[in-house]
Formats: sequence, structure tokens, C-alpha cells
Amino acid sequence: MAVYTDGAVAVRARTDDGWTLEGERLVDDDAPAVVVLGHAMMVDRRTLDRPAGSGLASALHARGLDVSWFDARGHGESGPRADEGGRFTYDDVVRFDVPALVAHGREVARGRPLVVLGHSLVGHAAMIAAGLFEDRAPDGIVAYAPNLWTPALEPSRRLRALKTATLAGWAALARATGYFDTARYGLGRTPMAEPYVHQFQAMWRADRLGGGGDDYEAALARAQVDVLAFSSRNDRLFATPASVERFVALSRGADVEHHVLDGPDAPDHMGFVTDPRSESLWQQTASWILKRSGA
Repeated sequence: MAVYTDGAVAVRARTDDGWTLEGERLVDDDAPAVVVLGHAMMVDRRTLDRPAGSGLASALHARGLDVSWFDARGHGESGPRADEGGRFTYDDVVRFDVPALVAHGREVARGRPLVVLGHSLVGHAAMIAAGLFEDRAPDGIVAYAPNLWTPALEPSRRLRALKTATLAGWAALARATGYFDTARYGLGRTPMAEPYVHQFQAMWRADRLGGGGDDYEAALARAQVDVLAFSSRNDRLFATPASVERFVALSRGADVEHHVLDGPDAPDHMGFVTDPRSESLWQQTASWILKRSGA
């Protein structure tokens, strides 16, 4: 296996629909628990340990955890990307990518507790997948800024109007080229395929979470996995505390802790994983995982 400069080894996860997800792992076969990380949409796995050796993944590993992190389909090295002809939806992440991450975690855990930590995209996708595939759920989920957009989940009239306009703009640009070019508008490094953008707009218009025939809200209600969720008052659009609270409240069968970060050092949306000032959040996360594992 390839070895990265920070000591991580290359790993892969194969989805049930044939997509290969590329990742890295900081191995600790004696760790009391295994953690698999997933990134936000429009970015890639590099955000989960930036700078390499000093970010979130490395902080968790330094606390004695076995840590893997992956690119979701169409992101980073898990191509093809949308600008290379790749086509994917959010539902693909829920139905195929998250179960593949869980399968990887179970394989390396060999009976140890498994926690999926998702920033934004993989956070809310993991919560939904835990209800759709209850026999393949992890033992715990940590979700940084988890929130999907529907009018019912957004209490602010101003933000509802802004989200309506934002989704309409994304959809129009994606229809024109087959993908939304995030880099062109300073929103990330990963172009989003038109079917992916279309699903987000369709959920907003229907005011209902779902895709591919699945009722995500029913899945969230069924999930019984423990969830540790965080939001920030400095996250002013993508996952405000009020919208995150409404989203996690849909997980009625789960034991959910939702903590709101506040103050000048509270992260913005990407800062959960890229801002060094989030070190205390990462340490709180590690403590929760270790406590659950009995360490």
C-alpha cells in the first residue's frame, strides 16, 4: 500500500454499485475504537486532516483511535468527477457510499466499536443511512454541521428566500454544463453533478427529504444509533443552529446530543474541520468516542 507523508496508508472501499472510494488510514490495531471520517459536499477528504499530520484525523489518532477517511464518489480521488463525466446523486451517497464506509470500518475494527464522523454531507447522510440500513449502522455517529435544506427545516424567512435563490442558481448553472462548477464561484474544489444538484432542489420544492423512492424522514425516525451533533452560530447559511436542531429532532428513535458552539472562536461551516481553533471540538469528540468504547 502507498504510504503518505503523515504516516497514513492508502485504503479503498468498494460500494455495492461498483464505485471505488479512495481513502487513507492511520492504523492502530490496539485502539479501543475505530473512526471513519467523511467530508462535506463540494470539497474532499483533504479537509479532514489539514495540514496533513496536524488536522482532525491526526488529532483523533493521537488520542489513541484507529482513523480512516475517504473521498465520497465524484470527490477528490474517487472519480470520475462531474467535470469528467461522472454522474451521481445525494441518494447514491446515502445508499452506497455510507454503507461502504461502514463496511470498511467493520472490517478493520474486528469487533471493536465503530463510529462514523461526518462533516456536513457525510454527517447527515450517515444519520439517514442508519435508518435505511439498520443492520449496517455504526455504533455511533458524530455529525459536524448536519443539515439538509427544506423550508420546514429553516425557520428564518430571510434564509428561506436566500436558499430558494441559491438552489435555483445552482440548478440553472448545472443544467447548462451538466455540473455546478464550485471552484469558479469560490465554493469548493469539487464540481457537483447536475443530478445531485437537481435532487437538492427537488427536496426543497417538495419540502420533503427523500430520494430514489426512500423517505429520509421516516429513516431518520427509525435510526437508533447514538448521535453527537454540533452546530455553530458562525455558520450563517449552510447549517445554522436552528436548522440543525430541526434536522436532528427528526431522529426520534436515537439518543441525540446537539451542542451549539458560540463565541468569536466558533467555526464557520468549513472551520469545523479546517480551523485549528476547532482543536477543542476534536478533543471533545475523541473523549465521547473513547467513553463510549469503555476506554
